[in-house]
Order: sequence, then structure tokens, then C-alpha cells
Amino acid sequence: MTSQDIAEKYKVNEGNVAYWSTLPGFPEGWPSGPGRTLVRDAALVDKWLQANFPVYWAQGQNSDNPFGLPEGGPKDLVRLSDICVWEGKALGRTEPVPEGTLRTYITKKKLPGPDRTPGDGKRPEVTERKWFRETAYNFVNRPRRMRRQTKTEEPAVAEQAPAAAGGLPSRASTARTGYVDAQAIATTYSVSGQTARGWIRVEGFPEAGENGYSAAEVDEWVRQNRRRSWTAAQRRAELTGQAWAASPAADAAADTQQELVEPTSPVEPATEAQGEQAELTAEMIGPRYGVSEHTGLQWVKVMEKREGDEVIRRAFPAPLRTRPRTYDQHQVDAWVKEHRPHVWAAFKGTGPALANPLPEGDPLDLLDIYDFAEVMGMATRGEPLARETIASYHSRGQIPYADRTPEDSKTPRVLQDHWFRRTVYEFVLSRRGPGNFEARA
Repeated sequence: MTSQDIAEKYKVNEGNVAYWSTLPGFPEGWPSGPGRTLVRDAALVDKWLQANFPVYWAQGQNSDNPFGLPEGGPKDLVRLSDICVWEGKALGRTEPVPEGTLRTYITKKKLPGPDRTPGDGKRPEVTERKWFRETAYNFVNRPRRMRRQTKTEEPAVAEQAPAAAGGLPSRASTARTGYVDAQAIATTYSVSGQTARGWIRVEGFPEAGENGYSAAEVDEWVRQNRRRSWTAAQRRAELTGQAWAASPAADAAADTQQELVEPTSPVEPATEAQGEQAELTAEMIGPRYGVSEHTGLQWVKVMEKREGDEVIRRAFPAPLRTRPRTYDQHQVDAWVKEHRPHVWAAFKGTGPALANPLPEGDPLDLLDIYDFAEVMGMATRGEPLARETIASYHSRGQIPYADRTPEDSKTPRVLQDHWFRRTVYEFVLSRRGPGNFEARA
């Protein structure tokens, strides 16, 4: 197969094929024919795409069921969790796609709404939203746009230090190993594997040795040529107390100091044991508590709210300095603990934690979007969410798909989107913090 043949079979452009040819394991080509055109073995290309880019592989199969989804009748009823499993299989993942992702797809009309809902008067009666098998399979087998799939395997690095608990290697462990590969570079600087491989091909990037790329040389190159990625990596390292030493001498000094420090008592709080900073910049606040940097920057804008002489909400602590904006960590901890208890519970590994208990009521009570805002706000922060906030969540697909809509022709008739009380409560209790989860190690 030529590159043009591959592009035609798998319904992509030749740029995709050119990119695939740079990835490890892609079948080698050889010149053939009068024009000495580069060709590749069709079976090997198909096998490689099935392992690395299953979505594109499926586009090249002459089959109505390329992913081998379970057989069944078109009107069989399936759950959202079933669709999560099949969508994960289509993407080449070993784990199902999160249900929250598919709820977003429903809001954006990418996944059709449920074919059956509780109380719709049809038979058999259902107690949760369900889809016909044919609806689910049409979604999973849909034509897809280009998207990143399972990463290809990179060469192993000699003497690579294993990551704690089987996770990705930390920045500190990578530095002490001395050598890194493309995957370790991507992990260290939180960029995609494609970006890391692009850096490697740039003129002036450090040459690879027998064991890979020198971690110190790579760090210096990133500092000089990709300053934003380097600065962001430094910030993340500070958050975990794992800043990468600037030189081998500093690294050795850190190791010596670590040997002289007495072991931390296991009953000490995890934050003290990790040696976290006593001060936080504005950009460090969100990541520290397991939320986005944007969320942390929104917190610092929170102003005091009063009803008469009673303080309903305390303002976010004032900064210690303004350039850069720096806050006292202990004051921020106290504010988050009081005003974002669900986030604090997730951060500390305790729970459930709600600012106020959820009101009692029938699980099938219909709540409109403003009821949703009040319940969610009172439970998570002690005051209702602003109308524009819940409307924004709704438009971005960050809350569940409505159980009732004006056009659903069900009774009682509704004039705007409504949710069952149980849907709202399940969502509130599934957010970070209030849910049932294990304590942090």
C-alpha cells in the first residue's frame, strides 16, 4: 500500500499517514514500481492501526460492527454504563469512558437522549434512563474526527526509577535517574508525546546517548527554548515539594540533607510530611486542592457577603504580596475548609462533607435549574449558586442531562428543563469531596 492507499482506506488525509510514519513500530516501507514509490505491507499497517489508533482502524473495516460489540436485538435496553464500556473499547482503552463525559455528549447532542425514561408510561417500566441497543451502537460506530488515541510504546530507559505506586515517574526521580526518553520528557513537562517527539527533532536538542537523553541537558534546553513549559513544570514541582535540583551538586546536597533529617512520624499530617510551602502564589492555589488553576484564580476574587450584621461569606484572604500575588497557605487552608468543604474533603481524603444536608423529598420531585442551583450551592458552599453560574454549567454540559424537557410530550407538562430530585442529589454526592472514597495514603 502507498501512503495514498492508506489514506483512502482509513478515510484520513496523507498528513495523518505522514505523522504515523514517524511513530515507533509503524511498518517500514520500501521503494517499488517504475516510479520507486514507497509502499508498505497492508496487513502490518492494519495490525499497527488496530493496536495504536483503533478509531482510524475501524474506519478502514468493511463491517457494521468493527469493534466486536455484543450481539443483541436492536430494541434491547442498555444503560449509560454499558455505552461507557463500548465507547472505551472503541477508543482502545482498558477502562470505560467516564459517565460524566457521555452526559456532556448528551447535552451537546453528540449522543442522543435516552429512548426510555422513568415514568414515561411505556412497557416494560424502567427505573433509570436507558437507550435502545441500536441507538448506542450507532453512537459508538459513528464517524469521528481526528483525536489522540492510545499512545504508542516508547523504548524503555535503562535504570529508570519506578514511579511510586505504579504511577508515572516524578520529576525528582527522573532527574536522579540521569537519563530520560520521549515519554519521560512528556511526563516531566506535562506535554503530549507528539510534542515531546517534536522537541527531540528540533536542531540543537541534546543528542541521545546509549541510555537515552541526559535529564540535566534536556532541562536546560527546555528552560532556554520552551520557557513556559519549564516554568509550569517548576510550579508543579513546588506544589509537591519535588523541585528538580539545578545542578548535580545541589542534588547531592539535597540527598545528604535528607539522610540527616529524622524520619517523619506517621501520625503527622500529610501536608507537613511533604514539606509544602508556607506561601502560595495565586496560580498554585487551584492545583494544590485538586481543582483547576482557573478555579483557584476565581476563588481569590471572592468578596465578603453580608445579610445585615451577619457575615454569610468571608472574603478570600488578602495577599501577603502583590507581585507576584502570594498568599499565606494556612489562611487559604482555613478559607477552603470553611467555604469549599467538598474540595477540602477531597484534598484531605476525608468525607463525606457537605456544608448543609440535602433537603428531604420524593426522589421523583421535579426541580428546575434554579432549584438545582440552590440545592447544589447550599450543599457545597453554604449559599445558592448564582443563576449565571448554573446556567454556564448547563451550557457547558457540566451538570447532568435534564430528565424532563418541554418537547418530551410527557405528563405533567413542563415549560423548561427539569431534573428529578434523585438526579440532582446523585450529582451533588458524586462531586469531589462529598462522595465515598478512600483516605489518602
